[in-house]
Amino acid sequence: MSTLPFIAHSDRLLVIVGASGAGKDTVLRAWRDRLGAARVHFAQRVITRLSDPHEGHESATDERFEQLIAGARLATWWRANGLGYGIRWRELDTLGHGGWVVVNGSRLHLPTLRSQAPALRAIEITAPTQVLSHRLAARGREEESAIQHRLGRQITASTDLTVTNDGPIDRAVDAVQRWWTSAEGGRAST
Repeated sequence: MSTLPFIAHSDRLLVIVGASGAGKDTVLRAWRDRLGAARVHFAQRVITRLSDPHEGHESATDERFEQLIAGARLATWWRANGLGYGIRWRELDTLGHGGWVVVNGSRLHLPTLRSQAPALRAIEITAPTQVLSHRLAARGREEESAIQHRLGRQITASTDLTVTNDGPIDRAVDAVQRWWTSAEGGRAST
């Protein structure tokens, strides 16, 4: 893999990580709806998977993904669970204008991303194993053996906040909002 480039203004880059099934997408959508017109951009990911309206990513073939990397179109990229994930440079433009950018990231890629963006902030969304198992099965993307493999992985991420998402979504969103309001120095809308 090529050396990943430096990302400027990373003190306003917020990376959300967590196990599959923890509800990152759900928490992010609910938080985005709550923020409204605040100075936050939720970065769209490029993923080597067919489009999914639930996720709202840019779909790319493996060949196109490699072309984006070779053409320096991606600020950061990683592979997880057999897929390629990336963030286009244009998705980070808000950082240069004094705003925040939120990225749905990867626990395994977080140390690499920190080397690119040393001042980034990170929040981990978690849930108990039985909740993860139920959610992964409900998605219908993987066989039971693949789900059990995911659940058996122990990945530790160094984050600024851990939010357990095993109850009403508002509870998880409230925790993220409180953290962000504090990070914004009280200027964030609630």
